[in-house]
Amino acid sequence: MLHEFAPETAVRASDAGAWRTTLREHFVRLDVDRRTPDLQGAVESRMLGHVQVSTVTSVDQDIVRTPQLLRDGDALLQVGVVRSGSAVVEQDGRSARLGPGDFVVYETGRPFEWRLRAPGAARQWEIAVFSWRRAAFALGEARSREVTARAFAGAEGMGRVMSELLCGLVTEGADLAPGQAAAVADHVGDLVAIAAEALPELPMQVGSEALLSRIDAFIDANLADPDLNPDKIAAAVSISTRQLHRHFAARELTVAQTIRTRRLEGARREIRSSIARDRSLREIGRNWGFVDLAVFGRLFRQAYGMSPREYRQVMCLASGDPRAVVRPRR
Repeated sequence: MLHEFAPETAVRASDAGAWRTTLREHFVRLDVDRRTPDLQGAVESRMLGHVQVSTVTSVDQDIVRTPQLLRDGDALLQVGVVRSGSAVVEQDGRSARLGPGDFVVYETGRPFEWRLRAPGAARQWEIAVFSWRRAAFALGEARSREVTARAFAGAEGMGRVMSELLCGLVTEGADLAPGQAAAVADHVGDLVAIAAEALPELPMQVGSEALLSRIDAFIDANLADPDLNPDKIAAAVSISTRQLHRHFAARELTVAQTIRTRRLEGARREIRSSIARDRSLREIGRNWGFVDLAVFGRLFRQAYGMSPREYRQVMCLASGDPRAVVRPRR
């Protein structure tokens, strides 16, 4: 599981078995079809707030997340940027061809494949991978299924802006203070989501995909409602509760889990952004549909490894902002 305060790690693997283990420890369980006899590589990972930033280098190979591996590992939304070499990424029936500077969005909760090749006479390629917990990313799941494995060109427009930002964070992000890193991580996720939303919609969004987009939008707009539940969501989109649960059956999270994780992520972001304001944790919890402070604290700890109060204390102390106030009893 991604942990905001995990230490930086760097691993070099010298054979196929060690390489598969390295990929699993830094990301999720993956299969590797090697194209050279001497499979080796290296992964360096560090946390930028709640986002894991990884640099991966290795030799020519195909990396596959098969249906049989989906139960192993966290549900992550990842952005991969090619820094050297070329790649083809496949997911959700689409294929994206990437060169240096180009990037792509993909998810570990569904099968995907990377085909990675070194440039020219060089022996190794290099990519940067940014990993968010799926629930922490500001892009609805229905829309996400439309933007995975679609190439963002790093040489023009918004793609160039985002590519330069992402590559800059690989080289310079380690110098950010923890409070700054958390803010940057939130904003980078928002910018990637904006870039994804700006992609042209695919033709023929009908049936369940269109319905799921409406469901996602309704949930996001009503997270402050403590009475938000499957019955209310189903009624809002004119389907039965049983039908609603059927539509969510293929997703990583149930309806109730989706509501809870989006509320917690909203609360986490508000705690981080309000450290210089006189805003109580009870007020923040209520803003996101948690009427019971004890329940809010218990669920927050389960999701982030610390209580809301502890998280705010860490953010206050790390921010360097003289206006930040640690309020131990609020």
